[in-house]
Amino acid sequence: MIHMEYYLVVSTIMLFAGIYGFFTRRNTLAILISIELMLNATDINFAVFNRFLFPEGLEGHFFALFSIAISLRRLR
Repeated sequence: MIHMEYYLVVSTIMLFAGIYGFFTRRNTLAILISIELMLNATDINFAVFNRFLFPEGLEGHFFALFSIAISLRRLR
């Protein structure tokens, strides 16, 4: 089983890469990709905390799906 810290490290790296890309890029598409990277980092956090805190529930997964749906709605 993979420990929770590994997921959080990957999520933190993704979040900071997204923040860096958001503030340093001038291309609109690159900025949107950076925002998507930050949203994926939060989705990983939702799923990981749900898995380790409430293993029988699916609330974190539903929050992750909800945030993915919101990000897809913004792109249209």
